[in-house]
Amino acid sequence: MSSQKTHETLKLLVRGDLVAVQPAAADGRQAETLSVDLSSGHVQRSEAALLGASADNVLALIGIFNFKAGSVLAAVTQAEKVAVLYGQPVFKVTATKLIKPSATFDAGERRLLAYLTDALNPTGTGRNVFFAYHLDLTLHAQALADVLANPAAASKSIAARADRRFFWNRVMAAPIMEAGGDAFALPMIVGSIGQLADVPAAAHGKAVSLTLTLIARRSADRAGTRHWRRGADTSGAVANFVETEQLVTLDGGRVVASYVQVRGSIPLLWSQIPNIKYKPTTRLLAAGSPTSAAFDAHFDALLAKYKGVSCVDLVNQTGSEGLLEAAFAGQAKRYASSRSAALTYTAFDFHKELGAANYARLSVLWGRLQPEFARYGQFMTGTQHNSRQEGVFRTNCVDCLDRTNVVQGLLARHALEALLAQLGVLGAGEELAAVLPRVEQQFKVLWADHGDDIARQYAGTGALKSGFTRTGKRTIGGLLDDGVKSMVRYYLNNFQDGHKQDALDLLSGVYKVKKDVKLTFQRQHSPLLPIVVALAALGYALTSAAALAEHHSDSNSTSTSSNDSAIKSLGQHVIAPLLLAAGLLALVGKHGRMLVDRPQLCPQLAHTVAAAESGAAAKQ
Repeated sequence: MSSQKTHETLKLLVRGDLVAVQPAAADGRQAETLSVDLSSGHVQRSEAALLGASADNVLALIGIFNFKAGSVLAAVTQAEKVAVLYGQPVFKVTATKLIKPSATFDAGERRLLAYLTDALNPTGTGRNVFFAYHLDLTLHAQALADVLANPAAASKSIAARADRRFFWNRVMAAPIMEAGGDAFALPMIVGSIGQLADVPAAAHGKAVSLTLTLIARRSADRAGTRHWRRGADTSGAVANFVETEQLVTLDGGRVVASYVQVRGSIPLLWSQIPNIKYKPTTRLLAAGSPTSAAFDAHFDALLAKYKGVSCVDLVNQTGSEGLLEAAFAGQAKRYASSRSAALTYTAFDFHKELGAANYARLSVLWGRLQPEFARYGQFMTGTQHNSRQEGVFRTNCVDCLDRTNVVQGLLARHALEALLAQLGVLGAGEELAAVLPRVEQQFKVLWADHGDDIARQYAGTGALKSGFTRTGKRTIGGLLDDGVKSMVRYYLNNFQDGHKQDALDLLSGVYKVKKDVKLTFQRQHSPLLPIVVALAALGYALTSAAALAEHHSDSNSTSTSSNDSAIKSLGQHVIAPLLLAAGLLALVGKHGRMLVDRPQLCPQLAHTVAAAESGAAAKQ
């Protein structure tokens, strides 16, 4: 879908620090060639003789990363076909290869190289990376239609016209594009792609075969992990920003319907720095110019992209979440009255309204959102009544994962029902579950998988409440599953996410390698020893208490010496170990921030509140 074609399978030949890349399908005597000097990072596009049989085949280039000691070229070596969109195959990366220079890296750069390796590892931080050779996956259907309707934009390469928010490898692709090698540069997205092909839907004498695709596009701006990236930065980029597109095609792709939603962290300057506690302290910058500027920048950009934005805020309206909700509501009211009425805001205390299992009350929220839903519509082309989507719902909770998944699934179901009603498959007011139960079940599984993919990238586990998304019911098994996932998240967020955050900061270009700066890493302390000792002391105390109780019940002695001995044993073998355990755990809690796995490349990006406060103090 571009007049400038992107090369498919490539041949790659390495000779020392020189790498030559050509299209594998090249014929004739010469071919377009990308030459990379790994020692200097120099990239050149030229016409050169065909590479010989000794060249390796790779599926695509991810790009080039420049270190002080040289440059690393990253390539995709294996991929799995996961969908077909607009007649083009879409692939998920399953294996990658890094081609390194011959120069020796120092200790700091070896650490950076390990981060880059993890960031591009499909079984590690680099999971769920997708690409297509002749289709820009960064654009939803309506944006793509607008590009193709503009001759100047349509003539550009896929990489040149990509939405930079979702161009995950944009930093690594930049050296290739700057050398004029756009045909070798593929924009890749991170998120989720799931597809149900040729789903039959028949009712009321009307039958259609539809293909339903869910696409999640994760923003490369403020990319990160659950607690190390919260809220907005000063430019308005927010953590865990994801665009979700529900794409329905019929009649062999002639009819296309697209419904877009977005999610993202509450767009204020706030933080939740891990400190070993289950719920870290929430810090929120007081209302003022830094917060308002970040909020305005965020929604200025969203309105420019989507025309209208309706915020659905699902956080608790009490406690620390209540502080966030009140601040969000206040900023939204200010923005709507002073800048644009195209922004609306709805607060819905998900936990209070629905409790543990009363999800039928989602109908209350739907009743409040229905007017905006009808006004925004969805994009459709290929019918007698083509339409455009005139706005998006921006849904959030604290993590923008679990509660958000439930509500986005609700809106998507209504979008699908509206489409099927327009096609005559559903009658007015009919629901998918009642008329097309098999389609409904497939729809729920697709959305549950979608939510799990997004959650794993940000929090490390599948989504909570996914049992409801998957089955439509809240069960005891689902509650237990949520408990297990919560504990796994706690461990990952406190003891592994610092390294993962560093890998993402390196790949996204937030951290920039400086040739004149020697990189050093601070030694991080582990809470493992005091926690193990505390647990051992606790176990010893409980075992001793049980033994003393059994001994006391078997003994008939009431002498003073016997009682004194029992009290002494109680103090030595129960109370003292309990005090030791309590003291050690209190010490761990007090110094929790120093004992978690902390990112070291760009730690200031997690401390947005502290940075803003110190900046304000410096100006006074």
